[in-house]
Amino acid sequence: MKPSYAGIVLAGGESRRYGTPKALEEIEGRPFYKIALDLLQPLVDHIVVVAHPSLRSSIDEQEGLTVITDDPEFRGEGPLAGIYSGMNAYEAAYYLVLACDMPLMKQQVFRQLISIHFLFKTDCSIVPDTRNRVQPLTALYPAAVKPVLFNLLKNERRRLTDLLNRVECAYISYNSDEMARCFRNINTPADYKEMFD
Repeated sequence: MKPSYAGIVLAGGESRRYGTPKALEEIEGRPFYKIALDLLQPLVDHIVVVAHPSLRSSIDEQEGLTVITDDPEFRGEGPLAGIYSGMNAYEAAYYLVLACDMPLMKQQVFRQLISIHFLFKTDCSIVPDTRNRVQPLTALYPAAVKPVLFNLLKNERRRLTDLLNRVECAYISYNSDEMARCFRNINTPADYKEMFD
């Protein structure tokens, strides 16, 4: 039987450094969150958007899409809480996680993560690496990491490296200028401007 995949789009928190919600920032009239949805939709059975409460009403629910906020127990505790909440909201064998502040991401990255995962006999996470910098917010995670996430959050361990250090991971390197550009985070208005330079 074909394994089930779900997408988890992390639509961000209050975007203090950016000044306005990054999820709603646009490129050519398309909000960042919508760019992420369009990228993942052909690859998954369902997508969960994890959004700050203030953004929830700005994101249109549609078939194959659920919009949630963080699990109340871990609300506002960062990306790990977002991934855990997304996994809680929709049951699948594997999850493709994408932070919406990477609007230059290419679908081929996720297609490669899925293809590489098929090569392994174990249920490891597949995590990109760009020039020796891991990219855990653009990754494939098996459902088996959910209890690990829960235990980390319960123990107030919120760093993404805490997760990667506790689960089996395979890393795929993207070192060319073109591919490294896909992983560019837009954290400030200056980052947004540089994206077009």
